[in-house]
Amino acid sequence: MQATTHSPLRLAVIYATIISVISILLTLIFYMTAWFSDLWTGYIVNGVLFIGVLIAVIHANKVMGGGASLGNLFIVGLITAGIVIAIVAAASIIIHLATEPAPGTGIDIPSQDGRHISEYSDDKRKGFWIFLLSNVFFTNGALGALAALLGAVTVKRNQKTPSAR
Repeated sequence: MQATTHSPLRLAVIYATIISVISILLTLIFYMTAWFSDLWTGYIVNGVLFIGVLIAVIHANKVMGGGASLGNLFIVGLITAGIVIAIVAAASIIIHLATEPAPGTGIDIPSQDGRHISEYSDDKRKGFWIFLLSNVFFTNGALGALAALLGAVTVKRNQKTPSAR
């Protein structure tokens, strides 16, 4: 059998694709269950990104033979996080626009004080753009950079194991 070798950039793209698919699936699940506007759902996607970038940096070090520089590993982590952020942001915008109901399609429900309340809540959707900027771009960017830095600093380079005698 032939061993396959991957370049660090190719690994970054592979890991970014895997992380993005998991994040998008979670986002779809949260949209279908109407939990997307809840704060804790963002933490789960952030955690997937953080752990995925750490694993990508560790695997990149292994592919580089354990002798990768701190800068190379950090760049691999940043590239992975950047690709994930771009894909997840695009998917979030597409999902948001695709699930936006047409105006006037909500069912009006009379309230106790005589006003009519729409079944569709604008409160859950009007903060989307702020959520996109703050959580998808800023928080994921900060966590991706932190994961890249932590992974690059803590991975053991040139690890030598003593021979058993």
